[in-house]
Amino acid sequence: MRVLQLCHKPPYPETDGGCLAINQMSKALLSQGCELTILSIATPKHPFSAKDFPKGYIKETNFKAVFIDTRLNVVDAFSNLVTQDTYHVSRFFSSDMDQAIDQLLAEKAYDIVLCESIFVAPYLPSIRRLSKAKIVLRSHNLEFSIWHRLAKSHPQGLKKAYLKILTRQLKDYEVKLLSEIDGLVAINSDELKHYRRLGFTGKGVTIPFGIEPELYPPANGQAEQNSVFHLGSMDWKPNEEGIDWFLHEVWPIVHSKNPKLTFYLAGRRMPKWLNLIEIKGVSIVGEVIDAKEFIASKNIMIIPLMSGGGMRVKLIEALALEKPVVSTPLGAKGVAVTHDKTIKLATKPRDFAEAILALAEDSENARRMAQEGRELIVAKYDTRKLAVQLHSFLTKLLA
Repeated sequence: MRVLQLCHKPPYPETDGGCLAINQMSKALLSQGCELTILSIATPKHPFSAKDFPKGYIKETNFKAVFIDTRLNVVDAFSNLVTQDTYHVSRFFSSDMDQAIDQLLAEKAYDIVLCESIFVAPYLPSIRRLSKAKIVLRSHNLEFSIWHRLAKSHPQGLKKAYLKILTRQLKDYEVKLLSEIDGLVAINSDELKHYRRLGFTGKGVTIPFGIEPELYPPANGQAEQNSVFHLGSMDWKPNEEGIDWFLHEVWPIVHSKNPKLTFYLAGRRMPKWLNLIEIKGVSIVGEVIDAKEFIASKNIMIIPLMSGGGMRVKLIEALALEKPVVSTPLGAKGVAVTHDKTIKLATKPRDFAEAILALAEDSENARRMAQEGRELIVAKYDTRKLAVQLHSFLTKLLA
């Protein structure tokens, strides 16, 4: 099976969940004997550098990258309100990338073109024109739902009005896109159901993010016990929004009842206001070199997500490393966790705080929950099992 994987950012370095999810697809396809070619957009936020890639990877995947300056341009953003183009997507289009796709399709007959997210969808006309390949969308997030929640929570004003327009444009774009693809690989079952409600009638499958469990050995007592932590890309608006809520609504309750606890906030591209903030018991770590090492060194993970879609990659990694986790229901969406068995779920500030305090005070219960969490990941999120499911879906799509 010949597969062309189109990516909106390079899979390496693995700086966020999106990169990890893209890499999972690549490894899955290679493990199933597919002949893989990867063409990726490189951006100022996610540049391409060959030194970041494992030895042999570029040759094995025929990897190529095309740079596009996707930085926000205020003039372009507002002109799109008039043209009705979806600016969040259209800024990922360039003639250089279009020509690169044309060249690859002219050189080889592909069976599958796998589009990683809606951000490479502007190239579908070229693909249809030059190839008979089945076009498959790998959904990382239901993008319009992210902006819908942000628009709802934003105070009245021009920005709220703009976010509402952006939400409508994204929804219209995603609905139209669903009629132009042959298959859909959703990252969680809720999103697949949502796409069905939006009108998708093609073949679809849920392939969640997975890991190789043996690469995530439990820390076995090495963690700092009086620690709570969050790890995530802080330039993603839902993460910033969630941390703002946690620091101002939840942490004061936690700190007043157990001042021995320290909250560590880690992640790349920390907003300026967070670097300047001074709250008792809070340590701003910033970007970490080794995510697994950082997770292993701390105790209770929090996911205070109020908006966003997709699937929390760091949740899978934390559970695999036997970490007790407190999350909002949205933060755990797409992962088959059970409240009070493999995770603690809470929505209100006081409930969230009490969940953290309970785990901190009852280490035996926290350990049991963490072990149950790892067992869940080993059983359902082993990437090798998911690779077989992906290959089976693509094979049936070609039949």
